[in-house]
Amino acid sequence: MKEGYYSLVLHAHLPYVRHKEEGRLEERWLFEAMTESYIPLLWELDDVNISEALTISFSPPVMEMLSDPVIQERYLDYIIKTEELLQKEEENAVSQKELDLVSFYMERYQKIKKKFLDLNKNILIGYRELFEKRIIRCITSSATHAFLPYVKTKAAIRSQVVEAIRCFEQHFGSKPKGFWLPECAFAPGIDRILVEEGIVYSFVDEHALKNADPTPSKGSGSPIYSPHGLILFPRHTDLSSKVWSSTLGYPGDVDYREFYRDIAYERDWEYIKPYVHEEVRIDTGIKHKRITGQVEDKDIYVREWAEGKIHAHADNFVYSIEEQINEHGDQCFPPYLMVTPFDAELFGHWWFEGPEWIGQVLKKGQNRIQFITPEAYIDRHYQDLDTAHVSFSTWGREGYGHVWVNETNQHLYRHHHRMETDLAAIAAFYSKPTNLEKRYLKQMVREWMLAVSSDWAFIMDGQSAVQYADERFSLHLSRFDAIKGKLLNETIQDDWITSVEESFPFLQDVDERIFYSPHDAYVQSKEEVDTEKKRSILMLSWEFPPMMVGGLSRHVYDLSRAMVTAGHDVHVVTSYVAGYPDYEINQGVHVHRIKGLQPEAEQFFDWVGSLNVAMIRYVKNLARKQQFDIIHAHDWLVGVAAKGLKQSLQIPLLATIHATEHGRNNGIHSELQYEINQKEWELSYEADRVIVCSDYMKEEIQSIFSLPDEKLSVIPNGVDPDLLQPYTSITATNITANDTFTVFSVGRIVREKGYQTVINAAAMLKERNVNIRFVIAGKGPMLDEFRHQVYERQLESYVTFLGFVSDEERNEWFNRCDATIFPSLYEPFGIVALEGLAAGKATMVSDTGGLAGIIRHNENGVKFYPGDEQSLVTQVLYLYNHPIVRESLATQGLQDVKTRFDWETIANQTEKEIDHCLEGELELTI
Repeated sequence: MKEGYYSLVLHAHLPYVRHKEEGRLEERWLFEAMTESYIPLLWELDDVNISEALTISFSPPVMEMLSDPVIQERYLDYIIKTEELLQKEEENAVSQKELDLVSFYMERYQKIKKKFLDLNKNILIGYRELFEKRIIRCITSSATHAFLPYVKTKAAIRSQVVEAIRCFEQHFGSKPKGFWLPECAFAPGIDRILVEEGIVYSFVDEHALKNADPTPSKGSGSPIYSPHGLILFPRHTDLSSKVWSSTLGYPGDVDYREFYRDIAYERDWEYIKPYVHEEVRIDTGIKHKRITGQVEDKDIYVREWAEGKIHAHADNFVYSIEEQINEHGDQCFPPYLMVTPFDAELFGHWWFEGPEWIGQVLKKGQNRIQFITPEAYIDRHYQDLDTAHVSFSTWGREGYGHVWVNETNQHLYRHHHRMETDLAAIAAFYSKPTNLEKRYLKQMVREWMLAVSSDWAFIMDGQSAVQYADERFSLHLSRFDAIKGKLLNETIQDDWITSVEESFPFLQDVDERIFYSPHDAYVQSKEEVDTEKKRSILMLSWEFPPMMVGGLSRHVYDLSRAMVTAGHDVHVVTSYVAGYPDYEINQGVHVHRIKGLQPEAEQFFDWVGSLNVAMIRYVKNLARKQQFDIIHAHDWLVGVAAKGLKQSLQIPLLATIHATEHGRNNGIHSELQYEINQKEWELSYEADRVIVCSDYMKEEIQSIFSLPDEKLSVIPNGVDPDLLQPYTSITATNITANDTFTVFSVGRIVREKGYQTVINAAAMLKERNVNIRFVIAGKGPMLDEFRHQVYERQLESYVTFLGFVSDEERNEWFNRCDATIFPSLYEPFGIVALEGLAAGKATMVSDTGGLAGIIRHNENGVKFYPGDEQSLVTQVLYLYNHPIVRESLATQGLQDVKTRFDWETIANQTEKEIDHCLEGELELTI
């Protein structure tokens, strides 16, 4: 069966044209976009109500202007003034056709005004509501739409990225996963910065993938990973041209409204003067002509004819998508994908009927084609994507950067680049600024940002509003230099900087310290660094996100980030994951992904052995340029590498034992188990100190390996409550709106997790006809067997095994359930129980292992006997029948997470263990 997806992406951007003085001509650019594009598009999306309909990028200038109360009031005046003009037009209409058209406009503007006021004058509220309902996905672009390949320094690129993300989070309540590269301009290295700041995907022109190295196996039929792990979606040229093409595109049809025939140029001056700009005729937004054809005299716009063409062109576009699927739909995996990115303002402003065309494409296509957003596509197919090197490219003229650097605008860049180096120098000079100095530094960043907007170069190339572009650039450059001069001359004044801040109130706060380079920080604080206990830590772990087989991956991820926050330099060496970069900096953590010498080994034990050998070779090379203070190894799977590197690097070894083979299997019963047990013993023996996560594990380790008490330390696992926040309004699988008491669990579907006990307990609850449901997320070797048992015992209404779920779905289940349960037969610690507590839910656990140490019965949760379904039923019914107790337990559990199991505390305890190791090494040296 042929399969294909279609994804529509819009990018809303205008330069920041909010001036302090009222009545600026350029503000009309925004008002026209609001009237003709942003509000009509909201109408269409509200009407179709299709999940994952499209993706919209909002640039920070657009977000800041739409949410600005001054702009909002000025826009309302603009609408009212236009309504006055329409009343005059109605009085002066000379034909029935003209009168009908004026009536159409009057009704339209009333509808626009009503929508604007219903949204409390902030259009972004409407888009945020759609975003939270998952009708659309929203992303952002660089802070001032800078052409990133022409930005000189990494710090400046990072500043454009970081401030954009901060702005988006302020207006939409969460960080964006996607990022629109201005002009779809990509260059190697930009991807690394985006990934480091948490961005997952972006868009490029089709030729970027066609010229990639190596050539992607699917050509441009699916996205790819860049070398640093950014997912790049290519524009589908053929489909895009049906809209973009100036000769063959839909917007050029003879029955559509003519953009270039505004009544401002057709009416007497005295008549039109109150509705234009002082002594200049400018567009009013009221246009009475249709395109008609290549003739000077245009016929009147007939709304019914245009509506007929909207339907015809929507049908044609959906049919064209189907044709593409018929031609390429055999592709797998991943399935064939068509992405058409457009400027949002094309729809409505340039092509008046564009928003309605989008609405009709969504309506007509919903039963014929599969709409998908890039985020949804990634969730389904991130493991299926190729990795390739992509060169510099844009979607501009001839596919590269000529539009943004040519004889009309090339003079801008020497100033841009000098401003960047000035920012770095001033940031270093004022590394510890006063509050007033800090305001000056922040305003320098804003002036640089506003000066490097790609709009000025674009306008100069197009020769449209060149005087304004030149004035704006020159203004920000001169103010930048004035601020710098006042700082260096020590003539800074509060009143002066206040007036500068108020003239263009763009971005309430910016982080000027991004321009303060690590090298400058090192030079200036060397004496302090020498006295601080900053460590260079080599962490070894076979799994690390995105590989998450068990809780170990999450533990290493959270601990490594916490150690970086505490001021340490952390390098995690882990196993290779297809599609992810071999090296990246993830939230400050250096992540090295290594491919074992036998990556296709059939036996897991052989695979582990080859991974350890590869780790040793890699780290020996790495240690030539990076000096490590200590090795921190996690579990037996990296034990051979840990032991070998301890000897070759001559540094201490700290080991964390997360679980034992003896404990997992209630003894050693096979040759493989014996080999693993030996590796665990060797790691614990070679380690200078050993960390375990619970008192239970300490007793187990001492019993099995006879380790002395003074060598062991108990440091519990932790959990980051922020990682468990639900994504607003996500529709999680199988969540129903009934009153069923829902108990949620997540874990690997293996024998030791105890889910057989849940099935048996559900059968008992069914006999009592109690309205309780267990929902279990996770995958594992026993998933099919457990699902079969549920079916055979007719327990489908009582037990649901979801299988694998995304983090977002897991978080939503945590949020919506009534209680959580973790019925393990063996559990060294039980980080999932912490997640239940962190989600603010009453938590039930079996009284075993680390779970027993986390939960204090009837204080922060409840316990039941491991493997005892009657005991489990008793506790479930207790929580079911006592909602006040349930709430009290949940409250105390959440408090425990915030005080006992937070990663800052765990990092501090780990630091002490590192100090013990290093002190022991020093004693041996002496």
